[in-house]
Amino acid sequence: MPRIRTSTDDMAAVAVADLAVALTNAGFEIARTGRRSIEASFDGRRLHLDIVAAAYATASRVGELVEAEPTRGRGSVLVADRITADARRELADAGWGWLDRRGHLHLRSPGVLIDADVTTSTRGARVRDEPIRGRAGIAVAYRLLTNPIEPVSPTRSGLQFAPSTLSEAITHLRNAGLAGPDGLPVLPELFWALADRWSPERTWLATEPSPASEDTANWCISGTIAAAEYGAPVVAPGAVPDLYVPGPVAVTIAARRYGVARDASTAAASIAVAPTSELTDRPIARPEQEWPFAHRVAVALDLAQDRARGRE
Repeated sequence: MPRIRTSTDDMAAVAVADLAVALTNAGFEIARTGRRSIEASFDGRRLHLDIVAAAYATASRVGELVEAEPTRGRGSVLVADRITADARRELADAGWGWLDRRGHLHLRSPGVLIDADVTTSTRGARVRDEPIRGRAGIAVAYRLLTNPIEPVSPTRSGLQFAPSTLSEAITHLRNAGLAGPDGLPVLPELFWALADRWSPERTWLATEPSPASEDTANWCISGTIAAAEYGAPVVAPGAVPDLYVPGPVAVTIAARRYGVARDASTAAASIAVAPTSELTDRPIARPEQEWPFAHRVAVALDLAQDRARGRE
């Protein structure tokens, strides 16, 4: 499955330009740039850097890139839209530098150590900025993750958006290298891209809703409790149910009916509007549990919001 929709040469050219800007902002002087390389100087030291471009860099992706890149006795720098924490560790172990376009440059060579927040090129941002846009983009990405063997059809998906809106969302994913020409997801890059956009706003309730109530019929449980039931290595004792509801009206009604807690430490439950309607439209019934469960992908996306948990 192709990982990059944009041509390799185009991605490399943008990466060179972005790294040149970041290096300049970090105090380097750029002596020369090539198609996939930069010569820069800092404090009298001249660096020869080979650039590798990627969209979203995870540890496994970095391993592939390091293995594929020939050793030339010069420094290698990965330039990507997002570089995960474990990917950065892999890069450090391999002796590579990196530029995360979200604004961080790490570069190590004899006599030089740069680890700083920097400004990157707006050109690079325009090329792949926000590949998952709005609720339609989230819905398409979520559908691909929950059904990764079938592309999303703009006219037959059942998603509640205009075909033109869905088509645009699919195009953004392809252009960012998060979906292949066949429309299937590029994994795990698409998961981490959606994790960056997955930001449900939770309301803390003073009393726990009942799953037997009429007004909770389309709710489902996620978070730590669901993760533990799915077998994730999390500690669940004392955890309160984190619930998804179909829309903001349900949040308003629940806040009035069950009361709003002062904060998370005093809450009996939390609720949030589902980032995509499929989450509550298609909950997973578990006979031994009171609440139906959110899909495993939604639960994993919730876990991914806590960066301290790493890749659980």
